[in-house]
Amino acid sequence: MQDPLSVAEELIELTTTLATERRLEALLGAVVSSARRLTRAEGGRVLVLDRTGRHLHGLVGQNDAAPEAASLAHEIPVYAEGNAFNLRDANVFSAVTGKTVNLADVYDYTNFDFAALYEQDARFGYRTRSFVVAPLWNVEGVTLGVLQLINVRLTPDSQIGALPKAFERVIASFAAHAAVAMTNARLFEENRHLIRQLDRRNADLTQENTRLKVLTANTDDQIIGESPSFQAALDLARRAASSPVAVLLLGETGTGKEVFAQAVHRLGKRHERPFIAQNCAALPETLLESELFGHRKGAFSGAVSDKKGLVHEAHGGTLFLDEIGDMPLSLQAKILRLLEEGSVRRLGDTRLERVDVRIVAATNADLPLKIAQGLFREDLYYRLSVFPVTIPPLRERPSDIPVLLDFFLNRIALSHGRPPFALTPHALDALCRWRYPGNVRELKNIAERAALLVDGDERIDLRHLPAHLARMSAEIVIPPAASVNDASLRSAVRQYEAIIIENRLREAGWNQSRAARVLQISRRSLVEKLQRYAIRPPF
Repeated sequence: MQDPLSVAEELIELTTTLATERRLEALLGAVVSSARRLTRAEGGRVLVLDRTGRHLHGLVGQNDAAPEAASLAHEIPVYAEGNAFNLRDANVFSAVTGKTVNLADVYDYTNFDFAALYEQDARFGYRTRSFVVAPLWNVEGVTLGVLQLINVRLTPDSQIGALPKAFERVIASFAAHAAVAMTNARLFEENRHLIRQLDRRNADLTQENTRLKVLTANTDDQIIGESPSFQAALDLARRAASSPVAVLLLGETGTGKEVFAQAVHRLGKRHERPFIAQNCAALPETLLESELFGHRKGAFSGAVSDKKGLVHEAHGGTLFLDEIGDMPLSLQAKILRLLEEGSVRRLGDTRLERVDVRIVAATNADLPLKIAQGLFREDLYYRLSVFPVTIPPLRERPSDIPVLLDFFLNRIALSHGRPPFALTPHALDALCRWRYPGNVRELKNIAERAALLVDGDERIDLRHLPAHLARMSAEIVIPPAASVNDASLRSAVRQYEAIIIENRLREAGWNQSRAARVLQISRRSLVEKLQRYAIRPPF
């Protein structure tokens, strides 16, 4: 065994390396090399606990006698069946108990399960004999992983064997020192990543504020969304605005069809003229006809004077017909004439009147199905759908949820004359996971409800959300590294990163390559993050 002076020199050199090296893999490589020099071990590895705390992964491996056997061939599960610790594995035993495992020959020791190691030896024609595992614990008593040493020699010419008991304390102290350095390296890397992420976020927000600022005199709503599917729909609406053609907005209830219609009007040449909206499902047929086209005095009981219709009010501007799929067939014929001839006849009149209106229609109904059922005119459908725009539901663009929440909560705070609202990571996670059958309108209602329930400067948490959201969040398994009481900025950023990654994967149909391109990271980095955060597809 090396003399005390050599040990001290090795530790001093390693301490200098640990104080100056920031790259985690290079740091761990130095740890393994130094430990091997101290013990004259043929090989060594550092196994790191993943973010979920459920597996040990080989991050660095060295082996002079068999370089191909240096890496760990598989991940090691921390838990066995029934969620009990997998203490039959020597690495898990050391990580969990904090004790050093020091064996002279793994083939003569039966208390641990070395089946995977035997298989790897057979595959590479290597013979593992002595086996040392020391835990890497930080100053807070949290296990980061383990350090392995393989085939230790007491002297250059001696047989392979176990470490002397007295030297186990040197290796344990060495491992603890390395664990602290690993923690610092991780913090440095995470802080650097956080700074880059915040810089990108600030730049994105500046660009988004410039691009999505749509002014209106009639509404406070703006078109908010940055997901690819939403941006594609918005681009179609912008293109439609510059043309006089009819526009048909398709989408579920609450997706924001009227907001899109207002944008088409504001961005077009008719923006200085009226924008008139009418829900075709809100009135009986006779009242709807009178409301849209007007009537003459005496046309029906109660018609004591002439009345202009909404088409007259919208002259020179835009008429928005919401839920047009529920319009009676007799009125559909009048809308078709308005589109084709630009003329209307008031209820009770015999004369046609010329009007200049642009029609923007919207529906959440399946119009081809209604045509097949004889409930909608096929000629009107083709006349309206010259320029169809499908607005995606909120569940298909979950990355827009945080942006929409910021918009709604900031507007609510401004109207209440109070500081901006903030959300806990768990509340944001629950809101991002919900599927929103009511779409953006439902999200807005949830934000308004939560704003009324918070007191003072407290953050919006699960208890301020509807019960079904809180119940769903309670079913989500939270990794040990992100406990309920962990409110650090680093923890919040990790949880937010996991949410963004899962949302991008949903939008990409769980295609990892496509999601990686959207996130602007490599596919390998994405796979590592999926393992770290235990993100799995829902099928």
